[in-house]
Formats: sequence, structure tokens, C-alpha cells
Amino acid sequence: MKMRLNNSKLITERQVRAWSQTQLSVVSGLSLRTVQRIEKSGQASLESAKALASVYDLKISDLHTLSDDKSNASENLLATLEEFCFLSSVAKTIAITVFILSTLVLLFLLWTNIPPKWINELRNAVFSAQLSNATLNAISTSFVIAATSIVAILVGLLFDAIRNQGFYHFLKRYIKSDKLSIHQSITRIQQVLINFGRLLFKPLLASATVIIFSGVLLYLTMEDYQKNNMSRFLQNRVSNSSSSE
Repeated sequence: MKMRLNNSKLITERQVRAWSQTQLSVVSGLSLRTVQRIEKSGQASLESAKALASVYDLKISDLHTLSDDKSNASENLLATLEEFCFLSSVAKTIAITVFILSTLVLLFLLWTNIPPKWINELRNAVFSAQLSNATLNAISTSFVIAATSIVAILVGLLFDAIRNQGFYHFLKRYIKSDKLSIHQSITRIQQVLINFGRLLFKPLLASATVIIFSGVLLYLTMEDYQKNNMSRFLQNRVSNSSSSE
């Protein structure tokens, strides 16, 4: 079974590792002639594609040639985002482990009224103390999950930076490539934004509808004192904005 690979990407992956074609043939188990043919034509068997993907710590789909067909625009965009955003497989495992453990620890400290107190202090600074205990606890839990998610991602990025993989490797390779010209970058950014906007249009529309409906329903079920508090809050925001201008 033959497949079409992105030979430019294959060459870039080899060059950023400072490998010759001979060295690549050794580490991949392919013959030098096979390596030369694949990098020149982009045609490879499934076994050869698996060998190259394994050497470069990539998925076979990452080595495919992206089609310019409009029907594949969303798939191409998702492939680019996956390459750009995702951590390496090992870093993902580490990040998830850090997230689970740190979340459990912080939630235990929070639910047993043991410090860190900053979680509740941050919550009280943003939200009204008149909310129910269940709502306040849910908000504190959300802060914990957000904080541990950020820490876990940073740990994964640091791990990838040390091993020259994942986002760090993508950024380093992108800077060294010839794709960094201003004109090409602007054109690529515009196309990504257009495709990303099309991809997000329906989810954003559905989310806005749910938010508006929920807000109206919440307002209709509020007590009078809650409506008064909201009215005073909005008036203060408007007056503060006017005074700042």
C-alpha cells in the first residue's frame, strides 16, 4: 500500500536533528536508497511511513500531504492545530498525572477547610457572598481545576522543552524554516483565522443562545434583593466607566 507523504516535512524533520540521509537510514531501519526515494518523491509504503513516524515521534497522519481541497479545510486546520498545540505523548501522560494528583490534593485541602485560603479569597473577590454554599463551593472547585490545569500544561511544556519535542520542537523548527517570512506568515494567519472562524461559528452561536436563555431564566427566578444588587452593580460599572473616560 503506497501513500503520499509530505517530503518537505520529512526533510525538515531530518535537518533539525542534524541527521544525514545515511544516519536516518540507520536509525529508521530503512535502506539509504529508500530514504532518498521517499524524500524526493514523497511516495512511501505503509511500513516505511510507520518507521519514519516512529523515528520522528510523530503520527503517520502528521506526515501526510495536506490537500488544498476545500472539503478538507477543516481536517487540515485540525491537523495544524494538533501539531501546534498538543504535547508529546510522554508529556501528555506526565501532565495528566500532575493534573490528577494536584487537583485531588487541592480539593482535599479545600473541602477540609485547610489552606490554601487564596482560593476562597479569590472567589469572594469576584463573586457575591450572598450565593448559596453549593454555588460558592462549585466556583472554588472551578478555580482549583483551572489552576491545576495551567500547572500541568506548563510541566508538560517544560518536559518537552528539555527533550526538544512537542510545542517547543514545533516552534524551534518553525523559526528555522523558510516559513517565517512576513508575507507568508500573514497569509497563513489569515487563512487559519478564516477557517477557524467557520469552525467556531455554530458552537459560538449555540453557546450564545444558551447563555442568553439561561441569563433571562436566571433573572426571572431572582429574588427582589438579588435584582436590586445586580442593578446597583451595573450602575456602578457604568458610572466607573464614565468617570474613567
